[in-house]
Amino acid sequence: MSGNPGLTPVGSPNRLAKRRSLATPQTPGLESPPFPRISSKPSKITESSSGDSQRSSFAERVYRNTGGASEVQQLLAESSSVKPLPESEKRRAPQPPSVPSAAAAQGPTSAFPTTVLDIPSQRLVALSIAGLAAALKAYNALWLSLEPGQTSLYLFVKWTVLDFVLLYCGWRLHIPRLRITTAMLYGLWAVSVFLNLNLFLLSSSVFVLALKPVGLGVASSFLRSIKSVPVVGPWLVGDSELLIDSFQLDDEHILGRHTIHILPHSMAHMNPAGKDLCIDWREAGQRAWYSRLVPGSSHMLQERQLTIPMLINGTRPASIVYTHTSFETGVTHKRSVTNINGLRMETVTSYPALGNWVLATYYLPVTEEGAYEIHSVSDSRGLKFRTMDGARATVVVGCPTAHLSWQQQDSSGDSTFAVDKSGYASICQRMGSPLSDDSVGLIDVVAEGFAPMDVSVVRLVNGHREAIELDGIAAKEPERDGSANQWTRFRRQKATYTLSDAVLQPGEYVYRLERVRDAANHVVTLSDTTSGTSAIMARMVVHARPRVTWVSGLPLSSSIWLSDDKQRASHHALGLQLTGQGPWTVDYTIDTGTEVLHESRTFTKAAAAALEARQAGVYSLVGVRDSHCTSGTLVDVDKVTVERAVRPTANITSTPIMARECGGEIGANIVLELTGRPPFAVHYRKRNLRNTQSRAAVRVVRTHQHRHVLAVTPSVAGVYELEFFQVDDDNFPSGQPISTVVRQIVHAQPSATIHTLRVPPAVCRGDSVKVPVHLSGEEPWRLTYALAHSDNLVTYNVTDIADDRYSIEVGPLYDPGEHTVDLVSVTDARGCARKLAGNSAAVLVRASGPHVAFRCDPKGVRLQEGDEYSRIPISLSADAEFPVELTYRLQDSDTVFHATINHASSLMSVPAHGAGQYILVSARDTCPGTVATTSCAVYVEPRPRAWFTTGNLSKNESLWRLPSTCEGNSVESVSGLLTLGLSGAGPWRVEYFVDYWADGSAPSDSVPDRSTLRSALVLDPATLPTEGHVPGRYRYRLSTVSDERYTRPQPIASLGDVLSVEHLVTRSPVAALRAYSKDGKPLVDAGKGSGLFNRRSRLQSVVHCLAPGQQAPSSDESAAWARSRDHLPEFRIEFTTGLLPFDAWVEVLPASGKPEVIEVLAMPGHSHPVVLPDHIASRIGRYHLRLLRTRDALGCEHRYDTESSRDLVGGGIDIEYIEAPTVRPASSSPASRPDRSVCIGDILAFDLRGLGPWSIDYVYNGAHRSTTATKRLFRRIADVPGNFTLARVCHRAATNDCCSEFEDLLYAVHDIPRIRVGRGVDVHQDILEGDLVHIPLYLTGRPPFTFTWQRRALSDSSGKAKSKVLESHTVKDLDAYEYTITTSSEGTFEVTFVQDLFCQYPKA
Repeated sequence: MSGNPGLTPVGSPNRLAKRRSLATPQTPGLESPPFPRISSKPSKITESSSGDSQRSSFAERVYRNTGGASEVQQLLAESSSVKPLPESEKRRAPQPPSVPSAAAAQGPTSAFPTTVLDIPSQRLVALSIAGLAAALKAYNALWLSLEPGQTSLYLFVKWTVLDFVLLYCGWRLHIPRLRITTAMLYGLWAVSVFLNLNLFLLSSSVFVLALKPVGLGVASSFLRSIKSVPVVGPWLVGDSELLIDSFQLDDEHILGRHTIHILPHSMAHMNPAGKDLCIDWREAGQRAWYSRLVPGSSHMLQERQLTIPMLINGTRPASIVYTHTSFETGVTHKRSVTNINGLRMETVTSYPALGNWVLATYYLPVTEEGAYEIHSVSDSRGLKFRTMDGARATVVVGCPTAHLSWQQQDSSGDSTFAVDKSGYASICQRMGSPLSDDSVGLIDVVAEGFAPMDVSVVRLVNGHREAIELDGIAAKEPERDGSANQWTRFRRQKATYTLSDAVLQPGEYVYRLERVRDAANHVVTLSDTTSGTSAIMARMVVHARPRVTWVSGLPLSSSIWLSDDKQRASHHALGLQLTGQGPWTVDYTIDTGTEVLHESRTFTKAAAAALEARQAGVYSLVGVRDSHCTSGTLVDVDKVTVERAVRPTANITSTPIMARECGGEIGANIVLELTGRPPFAVHYRKRNLRNTQSRAAVRVVRTHQHRHVLAVTPSVAGVYELEFFQVDDDNFPSGQPISTVVRQIVHAQPSATIHTLRVPPAVCRGDSVKVPVHLSGEEPWRLTYALAHSDNLVTYNVTDIADDRYSIEVGPLYDPGEHTVDLVSVTDARGCARKLAGNSAAVLVRASGPHVAFRCDPKGVRLQEGDEYSRIPISLSADAEFPVELTYRLQDSDTVFHATINHASSLMSVPAHGAGQYILVSARDTCPGTVATTSCAVYVEPRPRAWFTTGNLSKNESLWRLPSTCEGNSVESVSGLLTLGLSGAGPWRVEYFVDYWADGSAPSDSVPDRSTLRSALVLDPATLPTEGHVPGRYRYRLSTVSDERYTRPQPIASLGDVLSVEHLVTRSPVAALRAYSKDGKPLVDAGKGSGLFNRRSRLQSVVHCLAPGQQAPSSDESAAWARSRDHLPEFRIEFTTGLLPFDAWVEVLPASGKPEVIEVLAMPGHSHPVVLPDHIASRIGRYHLRLLRTRDALGCEHRYDTESSRDLVGGGIDIEYIEAPTVRPASSSPASRPDRSVCIGDILAFDLRGLGPWSIDYVYNGAHRSTTATKRLFRRIADVPGNFTLARVCHRAATNDCCSEFEDLLYAVHDIPRIRVGRGVDVHQDILEGDLVHIPLYLTGRPPFTFTWQRRALSDSSGKAKSKVLESHTVKDLDAYEYTITTSSEGTFEVTFVQDLFCQYPKA
């Protein structure tokens, strides 16, 4: 048997509980397994009754969070405050995910920091940007498609680059769920290039053809909406070409259809699916008594009340009669529905062609169990509905229910089993084997319904889910009597099934009823709202047996000591580790060796549980009890030994240390024999009895051994007394007093030590060293020491030393390196010798001192004037740890300069004190050094200078001037102009001021209009550029100069040099060509030059319309031409600068032919006319006039044929003579009809001739309108009936009025005829076979009329497919305004064509 061991179902003797464990024990799911024997889905009524029941979110969470007993306990505690979750949402709730790995727990990442913007917001921003870009691209493509053949290279390049930037950003950011791989990046960009190519660069692509109708429709709808605004709308929209192309006639010219349907017979069928239904009596009982009084609650009750579906195919029923048979008595009663309109109805299919004929389902409410059959159904006219022959009765039984019930007590007699008031049970963990069969019943499953029934139970033990299937639960059948009938077996029965458990495992046990199914296959999912939490769920806590063990820190393998010392406790706390639920009672024994004591102690908190050991013995744990478990025990078999400690003792003996050459005893060996527990500490006092002024010194001897030898060898002679007064051990740290005294007469040994702090660490080669030594003992002394160097060792003896302060003189030392002085032995006056070890001093002998030399360039060190920070580089060779003192001086001076150089510094130089030849004097650190005999020269460089040379300058009073020049002429062509004189080391950077006065006659000492500081990098010889393009007076002033030596700018001092020069630039004669009418008005249209003569960036354009008689005549009509010439525009030259008189040269360039130059000389004024030759003056065509050059009285010229002079002046004037415009109707337009009659919706098209753009005046229904046309085809739509007249057409490009008027372009606009079928709406009429129907038709327009009507077959229910035409008739030359169709046929009658005297609909 699978599942948790110890579960043995009882109850029905011929049934066994089937258990199924989940596939994933580590993360168990909590969804209940389906019933394996259910093959068909539950009925709709069952789903409605059970689906509406609410399952509390607590139960759902218990079965979805199986993390252990603690989680179940927490979820159960929250059950009272959790809102119920609808059953539909529970079915859609996802299974809990498995525990994620460490890598998955980190979550998706993005290249953009999530601290600034989290990942969902990043996705939202990215999608928003992409959507905005797509909308803008669609907008550009839509408006571009409105113009046929229009393309845009700019839009193609813009969107191709922008798409790549957006895709690249998405590739780089790596936003989760929006990641773009490298392959996707290139693939999407290729698709983008393809789309952009079709949208913006190909004029006849598929996308353009698809977008153009959409764009036209959207734009035209927008314009029509604006135009519908009174007064303002027509003025804003005007005559838009888009409204002409998108104009459509409304669909109100043919209105209405008439549909005739012949009705069939109606039919009724109860419970067409043949499903057995059940009533949930618990849900019905939970309805509040006031539910019928609350507004809107009746509809809610209908939705939740059990109903039997009844399929009606036909008209609406007016009477429904059905029968009910009781299961208990078998008696059948007839019942009728009193309020059919109150029944809930769902329309399956409607048949508009059949009137009110529908296929609908009516839901008949039932409140009793029994068998239901339909008896009769009739409509409002009394017609009976057909019913299904042989249809079986609909069986309605009570829905199965189940609940859990605890037994009053454990049948095994365990007193720990109890059930509290809230229904929660508790029991102590049972002891036994999982294979033993000693389980007993604890809880009953009570099922009620149509037997036999199956119940699904889920048991949750510490998060482990186990499903239990209880099959075939039924009550014991009583003996049947004569009152039984065929319906008796459907009666409701009650059965009980007992569950049992061995409860071998402690923790949380939760039993939950999930589903119950009856014999009719009605499945009810039990929920908290329908049955209550306590009815379908039972919770039992199995408490674990308490356990007691010693804490891990107790020494189980050794003894615990009890001591009477004040620093040790007289008792010990033996810590316990308890499990279970307090309070605990612990039973234990104490074996003292003579008897065994049985004791017990109670603890309320497990953290402070400990036994107090106050007497010696062996402590053993016997048992433990807690608040839940009163029998049985789980104990620790280890024992703790506690012993009483004894006080420590010490036995002390001494033996003298003899040395005959030193006079006898020199010390003593003292033996310490100790008892107690180590470690030990022996305290004693040591004093010299010969020195009465000295104090006793306290010493402590510490050892872990029970026998220890202490050697005492004083360095000073005397009578020493050692008093041992205390001994300590681990159990008595405060110590125990002892009293042992040891006396010893000691003859001291001699001693010698070196004072290393007074020995120099390093000496120079050839120096001697004194090593101070301190001696002790009886004088005189003999000292032996050794001097070691490299691999050489020499021993020296010094005798008869009378002073205890002695210095050993070593040296002189010539060998470089380390020399070590080591003391070997010392002997005093008694002949007592003592070996010395570890007493030495080291001296370093340096080989030489520092060496210093100048490190100068052969050319010396060059300084700048006033530079206080110049230094002379040196080279140094010395030890890094010693600073070098350096002296140097000038070769011709006795003044000596000192400098200290730190060898660790990177600055190896000494300061220079002015110009001269420097030599080194000396150098030393701790030892004298050497200096090189080289010297270093220091020079001071002169400052750079700059000035103007006067070779081509003229002096006026105190000012130097350049020759005057004309505006635009270059002064650099004059040899030696603004030439600089320079001194220093080039190249030079010269800074100078350029002062400017616009008025050339202003005084030189006046404030300039502007002053500019400029800089130039020059070589010798050098010149400075001058200003020659802007007229005025200039002054050039030198300011600063710098060269290779003086990189910082140096002010230029006036040492008699020329530092300022003036220059005068006069204005050039500037003129412009202007065009005027004969009345003196200027004819200027700058910037509109085009075509052949648009060779300048900015032009003046003159277009003149020639009326008849104004064209240039032939040679024999020169007199007439002289009179007509007065109407032509006049061209003049206007000067703005220069001195009178002026000369000018004007070029005339015709569209075809050679150009001519007109000379205009000695013009006395600033404005003068230009007379054109007669052969080009006013012939139809285009000409271009421009200035070549001008000259004034000073000889200054201004040229206009250079690249720099292509402006408004040099651009010249475009002249075009054109003819008067004309208009004629387009041959393919209704405007070309001779009778001038058109209909609404016709487009009036006219061909315009002449030079565009044109100004057109027309009248529509008395409203005068003017518009501008840029294309040669002018179109207007006839949108309202009335009159349309094209009155006048004028040239807009001409400088004079040039128009043509028309009187024969008058049109009459007629309305479209209309026809209505009946009242103009769709009519659906149901008739019986043989009835006649009269369908009237009403016409509007100018007779005679011609129209076509059709009869179509009835359309299908979807209405998408157009029905077949059954018959079609055309009525011609009807002079009346009414017509009637009489028929008895079924179908849809409609009109498809209508025509009057002038117009028709739809148009051909």
